[in-house]
Amino acid sequence: MRIVPYIKQGIRTHIEDEACEDAFLQMEFDSVHDRLGVNYRSHNIHMDEMYNFTFVFDGDEPVQASGCQILSDNVVRIFSRYYAFNDYRTDSTNILEKIDDFMELKYSLELCKDFPLVIWSRDRPAGFFKRLKRGRPDIFKDWEVYPERIELMRKDNLQSIFYIGDVKHLHSLRYESVPL
Repeated sequence: MRIVPYIKQGIRTHIEDEACEDAFLQMEFDSVHDRLGVNYRSHNIHMDEMYNFTFVFDGDEPVQASGCQILSDNVVRIFSRYYAFNDYRTDSTNILEKIDDFMELKYSLELCKDFPLVIWSRDRPAGFFKRLKRGRPDIFKDWEVYPERIELMRKDNLQSIFYIGDVKHLHSLRYESVPL
């Protein structure tokens, strides 16, 4: 497997353009019936907010796509617009299993190391994050689960937060704190 950066540290790379464009089209087509399928339409990926956006390929086949979204000068959100392509989705019997064994996460964290706070958020309860922390200490031993769900950036956008870094920066991302 290999990582192909579409955007790296805020700059469009033009690396393997044809493969990336094909992967975008496949993602848009395949995600039509997914719960969050609307997020994978080209106009909803928010490329202008991405610090990084990568594809993982297995040969010529796209495995997954994922972004690191800049939320503020101090906070970046990993796994933004994360998408696992249909042929590479796990069967969920082991929720700690990722087809790339977190290769893309390690790559992205290295590029995002200058952000004081890195978060991973989900619109679901925090149980998944707690299981990751317990089950994969090789990767997540220094990560913390925020004790409550917050309205992240927008009203009614309740998110569980998994983070590494200085959590004081999370306050500025709460809906009531975001400047209009």
